[in-house]
Amino acid sequence: MTIKRTTNGGVAESWAKNEKARSNNGNFSTDGDILYSYNTMIGFTSEEGRKVVLDYTAGTGNFLSMTTSTKHLPPAKGVCNVVLNPTHFQNTDKNF
Repeated sequence: MTIKRTTNGGVAESWAKNEKARSNNGNFSTDGDILYSYNTMIGFTSEEGRKVVLDYTAGTGNFLSMTTSTKHLPPAKGVCNVVLNPTHFQNTDKNF
């Protein structure tokens, strides 16, 4: 099966629908369960099916890149159920 190639917004929408997709340049992708910016997981699907985004921005002290902050996270935040500071996520065992 071919992975759908689409815009960044299309990648986020595909993730919300549990579908595989990647951006035209391949830097933003999803297997339907996990959302990646480059090779870093920036979103995942909880056991309950909720979409959780890890907020890798300067404001959380977890800045990765300008592309992640300005091109990948905004569409992901638009379709998710929960936004978490990555530091808090690393220190919890909660299922979202």
